[in-house]
Order: sequence, then C-alpha cells, then structure tokens
Amino acid sequence: MMQWNRSIRLIAVVSVLAVMLTACGGKAKETDSSAAGQGGAATAAESSNSPAAGNGDSQNVSSTSAGTSDSGTGTADAAADQGKIGFDSTLEELQEKYADRLGYIRVPLSDHPVRRVSQNDAKNINIANYSDAVVDMNTGIPIHSDSQRLIDDAFPFFTTAQAPDVSYVTWEEATNLERAMVKTLFISREGLLLTEKAMNDKDYASSSFRDSMNFFETAAKFDSMAPVAQHPYDITLSEHYDKARQAWGRLAAIDPEQDETAFAETYKEARTATNNAMGLLNILLSTNEQERLENALAEQEDTATP
Repeated sequence: MMQWNRSIRLIAVVSVLAVMLTACGGKAKETDSSAAGQGGAATAAESSNSPAAGNGDSQNVSSTSAGTSDSGTGTADAAADQGKIGFDSTLEELQEKYADRLGYIRVPLSDHPVRRVSQNDAKNINIANYSDAVVDMNTGIPIHSDSQRLIDDAFPFFTTAQAPDVSYVTWEEATNLERAMVKTLFISREGLLLTEKAMNDKDYASSSFRDSMNFFETAAKFDSMAPVAQHPYDITLSEHYDKARQAWGRLAAIDPEQDETAFAETYKEARTATNNAMGLLNILLSTNEQERLENALAEQEDTATP
C-alpha cells in the first residue's frame, strides 16, 4: 500500500512536465483534421437511444444473480433482451482466453469488449471495458477512429517525437488504457487545434469545428467508457482523462456565438487538462517512468524551496 500511495503521489506532479507537449500549438495535421468526427457523431446518435448505466473504468452494480456466463459467445440481441449491459464473464475466463504474455486482458472490439465480471458469489458485478479503445458501453463501438493509420501517427507523437532520447515501450507492451489514451488524446489535440482556429477566425459553422464539438460531447457522455485499469499507473491516468473529458463536455455545451468569453475561458481549461493528460501519458509510455516521475518530484520540491 505504501508503494501504491507513493506512485500516486509521484504522478500528481506530472503537470510540471506537461509543457513538453504543446497540445494546442503549431499547425493541425491535414491528414487527421476530420478524425474527431469519425467515431463521435455516429456513436452519439446510437447512445442517445440507450440508457446510460455508468462510466469510467468500471461500474459496480448489485445483483442477486449474475446470470449465465456466455464468455462472449452470445449475441448483442440476447444481451439487450435480458436488460443487461455487457456479457457475463468471470475473471478466470477472461484471463484464460484473452490474457497476453504480460498478463493484460485484451478483448478484441469484435468480441464484445464490455463485460460483466461477477465477484463474491455473484452478489456484485463489475461492468468493465477490456478493449484498447474508449467505447460506448451499450454497443461496444469505439467513440473515435480506431484505424492503424491513427495509431501510426499518434503513438510516435506521444513518444519519440516529444523526447527522442528516452526509451519507450512498444505498442504491444502498452496497457489497454494507455493505447486508448494515445488514440483519444491525439484526436482531442486535433479538435482543440481546430477549435482554436475557429475562435481566431470567428467561424463556428465549419464542419471541422462541429465535428470537434461532437467528439468532445460524445467523450464526455456518461456511457463513454475507457478501458479498465490493469496497472497501478492506469488509475491516475484515468483520473487525468476524466478531468480532460469533463472540460471537453463543458466546452461543447457552450455556444461560442452566444457567449464568446465563457467559451474562451472553458477552452483554456480544456487545453490545460488535455496537456496534463498528454504529459502524463508520455511519461508512462517510457521504460523509466518511475525515474522520470521521481525527477519531476525533486524538481517540484526544489522550486518550492525558498
């Protein structure tokens, strides 16, 4: 427990290093200018007709019966008929079928990644996303683009492009949550760049701006579920992501033509929260994340000393 608390304390200083990632500086990449709309708009329309049952890494619900475990062999219609979100599984079943060599459970998007995991004789059930994408918990569909092209652009951006002298894990070694954040935060960065352009041009009617707002609104929805934490550092990464997506939701809720000042202030909040999450992600993807976090803590203490 002491080691866990120390890790959380170290991660809390990551905002000191966030300046290494200029999330909203520079020019938006033309190849990704529409990425924010690829998953967001379609999923928003689908999820608006589905009851929200929770969000975040996992949701705990009480139940007198966990139902029959189908380990992903059932159908979406059957799950809907039973009034359930996700497919019944046990942790042992998931580990046996989906655990990789590092011990991470990775359920493909094509195999119903949202699972109901029973515990304590089926009295408690955790609903969790075991894919490497942020998904609509009702449908299991990613809220964002999930193409290999996106990964090829985003993963280097969060690693070698920021600190080329640092050693990083491979994509295969990253946790599900880290992978999802690579995709989601990269798209959010593009969305913030496009938002800043719209603010400078005072043009809020463009499709790129509307796509960005649709993505931010969708990411902030109650039923947009990030992958479940499978590593101690995942917990604080999830907390940073929650702060960012809450700021995105507030931004998308404001009409800039009606209140430009409030929109500009909320944009700054969203930019800061996104920068912090991106800075943390860069550190966690490195092979010496503990050392970098300790150095950041030491630098913060030196700065605080009169």
